[in-house]
Amino acid sequence: MNKLILVSLSLVSSIVLANTEEELRNIETLNRWGEIWIDGNYEIIDEVVNPVYIRHEPSGTIHIKREDYLKRLKSMQKANRRFTTQSLSADGDLIWTRWTRIREHSETHEVIHSRGLQVYRFEDGKLAETWWSHTEGQGAWPDSELLN
Repeated sequence: MNKLILVSLSLVSSIVLANTEEELRNIETLNRWGEIWIDGNYEIIDEVVNPVYIRHEPSGTIHIKREDYLKRLKSMQKANRRFTTQSLSADGDLIWTRWTRIREHSETHEVIHSRGLQVYRFEDGKLAETWWSHTEGQGAWPDSELLN
């Protein structure tokens, strides 16, 4: 199949090579995930996220019901934050991203830079599982010297 598509999401604006219909569908789902996470379009969560979402976070693994995760998202939406995704790659039911986040601390109003790596797994076109790791205070990811 090999479709070269331009992905312009709340999470990423990038050119991505989708090798299969499954990868294309998962990229589209990630785009819709950005509508929830960044834009607060909570009405579409049933179409985008599995009934139980598995999150492998730095603090441990959680299995969270979609309804409970929605409450968590709504509480985090108050934060003033911006995301930039430097890299995105699709491989079957997985998508990985390399991202930078800038947010304002809710109490001190200090600007905090974070950067991370995140892998998303999809089932039947819905977000099923995520692995992520991040650091705070490191600034944005530097551009690769290989790209210069």
